[in-house]
Amino acid sequence: MLAVAGIVLVISMGWRFSGYLTEAANGAFTKDVLLLVMAYKLPSFLELILPISFFLAIMLAYGRLHVDSEMIILETCGMSPARLINMTLALSFVVMLVTGIISLWLKPLGEYKTETMFADQRNLTEFDTLGAGRFQSLRSGKRVTYTENLDENGGLLKVFINENKSDHSKGAKDVITVLADNGATVVDDNGNRFLVLKNGTRHSGRPGELNYQIIAYSEYGQLIQKEKAELRHRKRKGLSTMDLIREKTPRNISELQWRISVIVMIPILAVLAIPLSRVNPRQGRFTRLLPGMTLCFLYIVSLSAARSGVEKGQIPVEVGIWWIHVLYLILIYCLYNTQWFSRPFKFLKLAK
Repeated sequence: MLAVAGIVLVISMGWRFSGYLTEAANGAFTKDVLLLVMAYKLPSFLELILPISFFLAIMLAYGRLHVDSEMIILETCGMSPARLINMTLALSFVVMLVTGIISLWLKPLGEYKTETMFADQRNLTEFDTLGAGRFQSLRSGKRVTYTENLDENGGLLKVFINENKSDHSKGAKDVITVLADNGATVVDDNGNRFLVLKNGTRHSGRPGELNYQIIAYSEYGQLIQKEKAELRHRKRKGLSTMDLIREKTPRNISELQWRISVIVMIPILAVLAIPLSRVNPRQGRFTRLLPGMTLCFLYIVSLSAARSGVEKGQIPVEVGIWWIHVLYLILIYCLYNTQWFSRPFKFLKLAK
């Protein structure tokens, strides 16, 4: 399980990290927070990776026992299917405990920390995320900044700034273009931040017209105003489990049911993997891996779709997403009463 989880985790986190790198390159946030964001996102990855890895681990391990005919030897020595199920469930309870801590506590905490960090990053100016040789624009698109190079102290060399003035009229808008040989950001005693440029020109006017104003300067200071980030609703993933219990809205109830379902899903998948792992020695232990993975991912996708239905009011809250678990319990009952086992038995005999 640890081997499978490690491989899947590296692949999934590597794919997500590349996306964050692209966003950081575009100036969405600074590169200093990349590793911290990935650390906060780790519980979100593990929430589903652990159940899936446990399911695959059972299929691979028991499949090898069947291929090597060792499962037949165990059954001959008195290993009943009921005992095999009990041993598997005992292991699943350990995975349930770890997944419960992740799903109910660590993941909401990590999502909240990530959301708070991104909110702080949205309040940064383009000078905080400015990189050499790259055009950096505000999210509003009103200002574009470029610097050819950055010195060791964070100073700007060969600066270009183009800014559109706010104008509700249609057509061309007033544009201010500033060029400078070098510049730096300075904070005064009141905490205001200024951009101080040296040895350059300032062009202002409207494209298509001839009344441009050109000013040459030796030093030019401009107040840097932070772009106010829009207020955003807190994501349901970032709400603590106690908050979900207190505020019983369809949106919160669907998230709470999802977190509990991830835990409940583990023993169901564990019992499901036992008959699916039973293969003929001539077939190989990977024969039933594809249909097993199909059922596993169908389980997760169905839970996710049901959660969305509860949130949108399409599925009653009382029904919730529990009916998905019931369907898979029925599926397990059918598997245990067919030719998946060489000696079919019923659930009523498990207690013996």
